[in-house]
Amino acid sequence: MKIGFRKFAFVLAPPVMSVALLAGIVAEQRTHLTPRDVEPYHQRAKAAIDSVPYIIGTWTGEDQKVPLAAQKLLRPNAILSRSYVDSAPSSSYMPRRASLLIVQCRDSRDMIGHYPPICYRAQGKTLDEKYCGPRDWNVGGKVIGGYEYQFTEVWQGQTARTTVYNFLIVPGKGIVRDMKGVEQAAEDYQQRYYGAAQFQVVFSGLASADRSREERDEIFATLIGPNLKLIETLSSGGLK
Repeated sequence: MKIGFRKFAFVLAPPVMSVALLAGIVAEQRTHLTPRDVEPYHQRAKAAIDSVPYIIGTWTGEDQKVPLAAQKLLRPNAILSRSYVDSAPSSSYMPRRASLLIVQCRDSRDMIGHYPPICYRAQGKTLDEKYCGPRDWNVGGKVIGGYEYQFTEVWQGQTARTTVYNFLIVPGKGIVRDMKGVEQAAEDYQQRYYGAAQFQVVFSGLASADRSREERDEIFATLIGPNLKLIETLSSGGLK
């Protein structure tokens, strides 16, 4: 009887283990997030980006057309491209200008590869590495860690400079300095569905890009300051 029972148990063990394993897999899969699960977050993110003010102090914004090719590549949930002009008197012969770009994608994998060193060089600009590096900006008491990029191009016999202040946001992690944080999120099969966002404040043209770093920092804080709530909204959600 003991031998018979052992044989029976030996024969029965593999199917029992298979059923248990399958049940575990099913239970674990039920905890996986799907794009539908995070849809409320993306709705909040889009509403917040759509609410970015056109008037910020003495600055007035005007929407710029986003190239269709860029939209197809990024597949954004929300995108904002806006040029701001300062109406306050300036010591320069031209009014102060800066552009604000915000892109938020539903899947963090769509953001990978789309950041200044690639996108601006694709436009024919040359990266000037000696003026590039990590930066920390103080905006309303909040430290925003990002990266400063500078590019040059020859236009009508003159060298024009474009300066880009850039930072990214990964939901659940908050602000990340560069694309490495987004790449880590993209590797997580659950985190990736919360997507990622990218902010750029761009100074271009002979008058805008040649302003001092201190003045650029002040303009950056002016344009980003009213959008700290937006940054909080985009940072919420995700997996800790």
